[in-house]
Amino acid sequence: MGVRLLPLNVSELCSHALELERDCEQRFFDYARHMHEIGAHGVANVFEEMGQESIAQIRALEVASGERKPAELSPWEYAWRLQYMPEGMEQRPRLVPLNAREALQLSVLAKRRAQDFFNDVAQNARDVVVRSCAAEMSAGEQIQLKRLERLLASEIRASAGAAQPAMAGEDGRKVS
Repeated sequence: MGVRLLPLNVSELCSHALELERDCEQRFFDYARHMHEIGAHGVANVFEEMGQESIAQIRALEVASGERKPAELSPWEYAWRLQYMPEGMEQRPRLVPLNAREALQLSVLAKRRAQDFFNDVAQNARDVVVRSCAAEMSAGEQIQLKRLERLLASEIRASAGAAQPAMAGEDGRKVS
């Protein structure tokens, strides 16, 4: 059985968190631009807001890492249950969602993977400070995840309502 590699100190945790947050920032702004292009301006605005929140998180993580540059991560350390390595994603084009629902689904999946990573660190890291910081980061991911899930549920309801034609009963009247 292989050994999971978890951050040993706060600097390493910040390095992982920075990579996750930079990926989210890029994703949110890419999706916002695309949502504006297809006319889903409400969802685009939410992605822009979340992209700005990611920028603020990135700045906070850079400050939290102190004067010392965060630890450099090797590609094999990107075992976040993310099923990809961030540097590998730079070479592959990001999936372009066809609609707002797909963009929200992809964002929810990315946030869940990030939260899974932080939960794993919070439960299994050796250092108590690392566990505490990871638990706090997980709580932050949970807030964004809930926001995305609410928006996704709303989008699903809206598309289901628009897609269902009215059915007629035996007497010819509409049945809902």
